[in-house]
Amino acid sequence: MNSYKITFHYPESGNETAYITERTEAAARKGLVKRFGKDAEIVDIELHDTDANATKEQERETMEKIKAMVAELGPQSYLKTAFEGVFEIAEMNIDEDAAYSFPGRVSLLEEQLKEMGSKYNAARSDVEVLNSQLDHVREQLAAAQEQIATLKRGHLPEELRRDLWVMTTTEAEASRARMAEAAEKMAVGADNPGCVLFKDAVTLYRAEKARAEAMEQRAAELDALEGEEGGAA
Repeated sequence: MNSYKITFHYPESGNETAYITERTEAAARKGLVKRFGKDAEIVDIELHDTDANATKEQERETMEKIKAMVAELGPQSYLKTAFEGVFEIAEMNIDEDAAYSFPGRVSLLEEQLKEMGSKYNAARSDVEVLNSQLDHVREQLAAAQEQIATLKRGHLPEELRRDLWVMTTTEAEASRARMAEAAEKMAVGADNPGCVLFKDAVTLYRAEKARAEAMEQRAAELDALEGEEGGAA
């Protein structure tokens, strides 16, 4: 675009200077009248710059003309296909004083996808670790249940009862903590309940909830045994 330095004045007033950006001198003259009114009389006009940036209004007008030209080419136009998404980026550039490009936006989206993939992989790894811990805890729970059943059939020393009560209570608290972690992962994946991360978190939450309730039940049974032992004594 060209930038024109225009000297003008109004009737019975001194000279003023304005810079108008347009493609031609004739367009610059019309632009001056549009901006300052019909009473503005041009005294002198000279080409100031041949590499000036267009105004936002000119950018929008040009874009609308291009869009209209592309639309006339038909729905299966090669150009229309190539321009998909480009006009939206151009509008963002104008509105936000930005310099986005279509390849740049694609690259940004790819980086965001990579970051999301890394976060997903990390979360997936956490779930695998928690599942491994859950399997181990299930084995411990089964052993504890068997031991409690065995002890119920015989005499249960108070010291052993207290140790078992501490173990079951501690494991119940650990399960409640893992339930909270699983709930956080469920919240992260709530917008996409069909994803593997969300499903795994739900499965883990339910398993830990069942385990916590079972351990709390065992602790209650051990509490009851204290009363029984006391009564027997």
